[in-house]
Amino acid sequence: MKIFFSLIAFLLLACNNSSITYLPATRPLEAAREFIEAFKAGKFEKASFYMLHDKENDKLLKEAKDKYYQFTKKDKRLLSEASIQNVTIETISTTETIIYYNNSFDKERRKVKAVNQNNTWLIDFKYTFNPNL
Repeated sequence: MKIFFSLIAFLLLACNNSSITYLPATRPLEAAREFIEAFKAGKFEKASFYMLHDKENDKLLKEAKDKYYQFTKKDKRLLSEASIQNVTIETISTTETIIYYNNSFDKERRKVKAVNQNNTWLIDFKYTFNPNL
């Protein structure tokens, strides 16, 4: 019986490990997919990993996170289960790519900009709100 409880305690501790590591994105579409999927699922730590960090991006991610937590439980579930649809890729340069998409939750057309920094693709989230950057 002690072994059983020890095993359960070990599994619970292993599942709550907050030092999860993510693999850097090596392609723009990979960065976009990881960011969007994490964002839809409310996994903002993971979304942050795939995001270019500057003052504006960090502020926008915090605002999006706050808005997400105002959703009903049902809407959070529906958003996390939504599929990414109608993906269009526009290569701007060797270091910048724009990905346009819809999700099946609200069908709104969105865009993210992936930028290559030090051979890692990251999402410049502020471009979603200001495409003139």
